[in-house]
Amino acid sequence: MKLKEYEGKAIFKKYDISIPKGVVISDINNLKDKLEKLPINLVVKSQILVAGRKKAGGIIFVDKNNVKEVASSLLGKKIKGLKVEELLIEEKLDIEKEFYISLIVDRSDKKVYLLISQEGGIDIEDLSKNHPEKILKLSPVNERHVEEALSKLHGGDKLALIAKILYKIMKDYDAELVEINPLVESKGRLIAADSKMIIDDNSLFRHPELKMKRELIKIEAEAAEYGLNYVELEGDIGVIGNGAGLVMATLDVLDYYGGKAANFLDVGGGASIERMEKALEITMTKNPKKIIINIFGGITKCDEIARGIINFRKKKGITIPMAVRMIGTNEGEAKKILEENGIFCMDSMESAIKKVVE
Repeated sequence: MKLKEYEGKAIFKKYDISIPKGVVISDINNLKDKLEKLPINLVVKSQILVAGRKKAGGIIFVDKNNVKEVASSLLGKKIKGLKVEELLIEEKLDIEKEFYISLIVDRSDKKVYLLISQEGGIDIEDLSKNHPEKILKLSPVNERHVEEALSKLHGGDKLALIAKILYKIMKDYDAELVEINPLVESKGRLIAADSKMIIDDNSLFRHPELKMKRELIKIEAEAAEYGLNYVELEGDIGVIGNGAGLVMATLDVLDYYGGKAANFLDVGGGASIERMEKALEITMTKNPKKIIINIFGGITKCDEIARGIINFRKKKGITIPMAVRMIGTNEGEAKKILEENGIFCMDSMESAIKKVVE
């Protein structure tokens, strides 16, 4: 379960981490009254569960003279395929320095890692790729270890305190990820200018206050109605498969060959023609540049999947490149259907992924 920025910040405030003054709105009625206690310089932030909001035009700096115009333009707008239904309007901070701080569960290592960088902000992903040495990775996360590791950093004592609080939040809320980017130094204080929290779905019975307001992205909820398991990601290659393990493997191999997935979509076992058509319809909501379809037929019949693909393409006039790998039940008939319609079907997942990445 992903929390919106303002929801994460409300938890931070509860644990005495400073956050900017702000209000959440879903309409512009009485906006002047709502902003009365805020300063003249503000930032309007779209509350959608997707990264890269600023680069996509979802975060805009304003003053009180044009905040209503900007808020009106953002509410109802689609950003990265998601409709903006709430805005967080906050004071603009006087930034002296930005940090990145995150606690994340690494399932492969079965450990929690603390990640800290003295450079934060929207380019943190580029920093991790180009200058990984600038990101401190620490485990185990205990008081002595954290204090020793951060003692030589700028603002080390304050960073250590924030790290220890975030670790408590992570444990208290059964979080898989707790992140502040950027953590801003301003007028002698460290302030969480953003928040990102992901709660383990399996723990929601322990957090009824979160379970009550749990909100799937609209498209995820629609997918669930059709028996599809859909998660929106940040890339530009649509991914469809049958079985969560197979889809995860597809994502891993896609990443290995340099592709970035736009989504995770599992059509489940025994997918019908209609369910496959719906899977493609949902995948297309993010306007991917290409699609990889990876099917291992058992109770799922490959020919049903193939007919769903062809039906959808004909109905919607979709022409974007597709790479298909199918093996299993009725694969011979499926390949014939696809090839008659100009889609070459491959036996190897690696070959199909290489083709779609090219």
